[in-house]
Amino acid sequence: MNTPKDPIFSDWLLAEMNKRQWSQSDLARAADLSRAVINKLLNERTYPRPTTLAAIARAFKIPVETAYRAAGLLPRVSEPESFEAEIAHKLSLIKESHRKATALRLLKALIDEEENEQAGRRK
Repeated sequence: MNTPKDPIFSDWLLAEMNKRQWSQSDLARAADLSRAVINKLLNERTYPRPTTLAAIARAFKIPVETAYRAAGLLPRVSEPESFEAEIAHKLSLIKESHRKATALRLLKALIDEEENEQAGRRK
């Protein structure tokens, strides 16, 4: 597990912000945290508390476990496990039944497409 001295969390936080092209102010606003807190996390002057991690996860729309793993509070998982957890989380955010049905149809179509491509390669 990471210790508060490890730069891993700050690197992860910066990478997540960069993915979204967010500034410190953008993240602070989305997470309902002060910009000073974000700055201290990025500069490793403080270590994230569980409530801070939950706020950051909500802002990034990611599973809170992902933020806990980045902070070293949960063990790391393999890339496939991480991907599956993110997919499950994203699907859980869909509330309307017709949108859930659409998501399921899209997933099935992608699976069919991949199976057809694999079958074509075997011929």
